[in-house]
Amino acid sequence: MVIHTNKKVVTKTMHRKMDLPEEIKEEIATFWQEQVKDNPNLFNGEIWNVTKMGEQGNKVVLTLNKTDYAHYIYDERHGIDDEKYFCHNLSSGVYIVTSDGYGVLGELDDNTSYPKCLQVSGGGLDTKQDLVDNEFDLVKTAERELKEELNIELKNKNQIRQYDFKYIEIPEGKRHAYSVLLKAKSTLTSKELKAHFGNYKKYLEENNGEIEFKKLHFLKIGKAVEELDKLDNPKRLYVRQIFEIEDREINIKKDDYEIEI
Repeated sequence: MVIHTNKKVVTKTMHRKMDLPEEIKEEIATFWQEQVKDNPNLFNGEIWNVTKMGEQGNKVVLTLNKTDYAHYIYDERHGIDDEKYFCHNLSSGVYIVTSDGYGVLGELDDNTSYPKCLQVSGGGLDTKQDLVDNEFDLVKTAERELKEELNIELKNKNQIRQYDFKYIEIPEGKRHAYSVLLKAKSTLTSKELKAHFGNYKKYLEENNGEIEFKKLHFLKIGKAVEELDKLDNPKRLYVRQIFEIEDREINIKKDDYEIEI
């Protein structure tokens, strides 16, 4: 489920690993071996698990401990019965709106763990790069992922004119993860961003770089849900909910404008 926030999202980091029963550990290990056989590119790295979310003044505070990617994939694809062992993986990303009013989605490459899935740019927290004074800089995470995946610099005024915290995906149904999403308003049109990404993807292909997105999709805000539903790709749960909010907000503004006239 997606919720709005205008508050800064911060972390309270507990440097200890989530304690799982041996039975679950064995099931995860067996499951992971099967996944790696199908996709040797998978890497079982450290990830951060949300144990609690709360508010403190003008901040949203997420308390974290450690787990690993195999735990996350196992919980998401297979499922864990006992709630206290769910993997509430935390990621941070950027939802981009172009200067001509299109929301941007990436279609994951065939070599990723979710081929053809639609999502915004983003990824997991990196302890070496994102941890500052025992607190994760979620803007830095989103900034790094955006640069790696789209070659867009969040703080480059020639590419992004404004950004801020906008959405938090919280667990819903079988999806137990948290995603903190910035909304970034780009100076580029949809045509310009498409060309920019095409050039970047070509560069990665020619230099054996890691390709996260095989293509970008541009959905016109105001009728984005209608356009989204025409795509048969798998989609992150938050995608439709964000576009429902964005469509509703822009259509309300249009109605207000017509009334004023």
